[in-house]
Amino acid sequence: MNFDSDYELENFVCRFLEVHEAEVEKNEIGFEVLLPENLSNLLETPEYFHINKITASKPDQESEDIYSINYGSHLLEKIVNAACSKVPVLRCQLQFAYLKSAGFDRLIKERIDFYGSRGSVESWAKINTEYLFLTCRYNARSDEQKEGLLTLIFNLETGAHVPDMAQGLVSAAKDFKTNEKMSIQEDKKIKEIFDCIKRETEGAISNELGPFQESMNRRFRRDVANLEEYFAGLKMEMEKSLERPGLSSQLIEERREKIAFLPDELSRKKDDLFKKYSIKVKIEPCSAMFINTPAIKILFRASIGKKNKNLSLTYNPVTKTIDPLVCEGCRKSIKHVYFCNHLHLLCQVCGCNCPLC
Repeated sequence: MNFDSDYELENFVCRFLEVHEAEVEKNEIGFEVLLPENLSNLLETPEYFHINKITASKPDQESEDIYSINYGSHLLEKIVNAACSKVPVLRCQLQFAYLKSAGFDRLIKERIDFYGSRGSVESWAKINTEYLFLTCRYNARSDEQKEGLLTLIFNLETGAHVPDMAQGLVSAAKDFKTNEKMSIQEDKKIKEIFDCIKRETEGAISNELGPFQESMNRRFRRDVANLEEYFAGLKMEMEKSLERPGLSSQLIEERREKIAFLPDELSRKKDDLFKKYSIKVKIEPCSAMFINTPAIKILFRASIGKKNKNLSLTYNPVTKTIDPLVCEGCRKSIKHVYFCNHLHLLCQVCGCNCPLC
């Protein structure tokens, strides 16, 4: 491997070692590396060793204190695995020259449907708020396998999923900062949001896996049709065999019992096919970005009959609209809002039978 033409790999290895508090000193033939004890144990190397630019042609030719980081080398594989074991964190500050200052009543009416209630804006104020931009890896397994990436953005204060924010970020003025450490409060909120990932990604996953799901359904229907045709033919053949002369009464009774068992056997085979073509989806975050942005906090008073409820809404300058609200029953992000008799803010499902009452 020629390091003169592959600076990216060299820089990746150096950044990884330095981030993990290793001492790296370059020389003419490569690097001298001094690792802290925990990193030495993680990479299964001595605390002090050399990395040569002119590497061994085979990974197994590495010595006890001279290592290579060419593709396929043991050290590079361990570094990559260690780098991927934690979700990388980035911070981003958004800047806006102008923030909306009027027309919030109309915007709320267009964005949020309040069933059985009406309301108005009581007050608003400029604030700074945070969003969490997650890139998630999904793995869908059935008779085949499909992998891909999904992007999800959540309001870190409310936990609301804001699916239309990613596109607007492309044109927003941004200032990036790397920061691998999170505060205890941020870490707690992220864990709460991780619990919502599966629920909030159902729609996005359905869109991503549409062709894959249809392929599995088509193969399931094909195999079920073949199975039904086979069992129908088997039944006819077994019934016809009963007409043969010379069969004993015991043999006839045994074959009739086997014929009677055919529907149950067909049902079991169909269940096996259903399990074979069912899709199991695993979703895990692979990167996170905290987005700090100016926004507008709106105090909205909803009137439900003779009762009132104050709601806190967020105007998002990236989407230029109001963030979804969150159902107090199931924590699902919603734009269609229902209220129970005790004024819990609910989605349509929870509105039929409030889980909090």
